[in-house]
Amino acid sequence: MKPAHNHPRHVAEAGRFDAFVDAAFAFAITLLLIAGAEPITTMRGLQAALLQTPASAVAFALVALFWSAHRGYGRLTPHRDGLSTLLSLAIVFSVLVYVFPLRMLVSTGLYYISGGLLPGAAVVRSFDDLRLLYVIYGLGFTALACLYALLFRHTAKAGDMLGVSAEDRSSAADATLIWAISALAGMASLVLALVFPLRLAPYLPGLGYWLIPAGLWIRAVLKAQARRRAQAQPPP
Repeated sequence: MKPAHNHPRHVAEAGRFDAFVDAAFAFAITLLLIAGAEPITTMRGLQAALLQTPASAVAFALVALFWSAHRGYGRLTPHRDGLSTLLSLAIVFSVLVYVFPLRMLVSTGLYYISGGLLPGAAVVRSFDDLRLLYVIYGLGFTALACLYALLFRHTAKAGDMLGVSAEDRSSAADATLIWAISALAGMASLVLALVFPLRLAPYLPGLGYWLIPAGLWIRAVLKAQARRRAQAQPPP
């Protein structure tokens, strides 16, 4: 007899749910690309639209990263229970809200990085506006990272019930750590945005997200050291 989580009906339900999540991410990207868009009727309008392409590309890549993470989760987990479904729906809702501050923050950042060549001057008018934008973006990013950490942790902990293999449960535990590091980076940026005087360094809260690659590098070093210690031990 097939396990309940491998029943064709359950597999089909999981597939339909994943298709819904994919469609929601596609809608979020659509919202991202049309945000602030105006009908193009002149060459000046076309030029202005093309100048928004870098901001759209960066924001698209970040949303695609979250989508890819959920696709990876779907490949690990052939079945969905109530908690995993609830977490996935919360991720979809958070992404649909997250796209707006994401686009605004990316546009502002590229405007200053490009020395005013790219559009974005009208987004932030004061340091108070910038602080609020950092805070809203940080809340959205941290919420998404926490939701993904909870989703993968649930997959690692309830793997037997969800039909997850031992190897995939290990992958889910690793993904939990990655998203926990991302959540901590978002919290660090949020704290900096709330307490640091932005007049001194308006970019500092954004640098908080560089804790993610730093944390992943430390994780990789620790894993390599643990692997070397395991290989150095004599066989029983």
